[in-house]
Amino acid sequence: MVAAVHEELTRPRVLAVVDDLGAQGASGVLEVKGDPSGAIYLDGGRIAFAGASWVPGLIPRLSGIRPSPAGLHQLLAAREAEDAAVAALAVQHGYLTAAGLHQLIRSIVVDAFLVLVVPLPVNSPVAAIRFTSTRTYWTEMFPRLDIDSVRREAVGRAEGIAQYGLAPTTAVALRELRRPSTVLTREQWAVASQIIGNSSARDLALRHGTALADMTECLGSLTRAGVCSPVRVRERRQLTPSAHGAATATATATGPGPGPGSERLAARPVAGARPAGMGHHGDPGQPPTEDILRQVLAGLRKLS
Repeated sequence: MVAAVHEELTRPRVLAVVDDLGAQGASGVLEVKGDPSGAIYLDGGRIAFAGASWVPGLIPRLSGIRPSPAGLHQLLAAREAEDAAVAALAVQHGYLTAAGLHQLIRSIVVDAFLVLVVPLPVNSPVAAIRFTSTRTYWTEMFPRLDIDSVRREAVGRAEGIAQYGLAPTTAVALRELRRPSTVLTREQWAVASQIIGNSSARDLALRHGTALADMTECLGSLTRAGVCSPVRVRERRQLTPSAHGAATATATATGPGPGPGSERLAARPVAGARPAGMGHHGDPGQPPTEDILRQVLAGLRKLS
């Protein structure tokens, strides 16, 4: 049976259709056309798998596992098979446990829900919704996920992302640090080193096989730390490729950070062009701030 939905083509409408299919205990494929596009696979009203054009699929996510066993890369490179077959081989060869596979699949499904059914602060039109009733072909190795729990997790991730004011498609670029040092986790440092020119969370997630929600939140935290900043449309037009590479900062580890997995990094701005609109406190000719003037006056009083 094939059912098509045409009215009120919005992301909340997609969610309503998913909820209805779950209540009916339906099995089949719900296809969402638009930008992003994707599909949600149901088995007896539960989610067997999901994917979206903005989200790395199972094979790219397997490729992005860190640390990555050499044998797993050889397995992925040697086969052009369906996700289920590659996942089965990865578990069979011991590169991934069954529990690890379930966790990875849930992460992909939550990412797909995040962009297909949860309204994000970005224009993501829906062109069509189509459900095809059919028996599932996903093996029992794939978990059957409860729709409510997936929705709650996706909404929670969306709320976390919204705190940073970034969408998965927001382009960011490295910037010169305005402070003498900053503290980054190893995850943040790894992501910062992947930013080349203008990069969005969607670009980096697809390129490196990482979770879209994790990448978006990490870029948001890097923006808050002053390591990078969103690139507005006007700045994208004004910046040349050489300027993109110049607005960077070098960092050296100076010792352990305040907690596990953290490092204190002393960063030195690299001389060169800066993106338009990005000032620097040490620019020549810039008048001293009130804080600096107070410090100077305090020092003079001590001398007198």
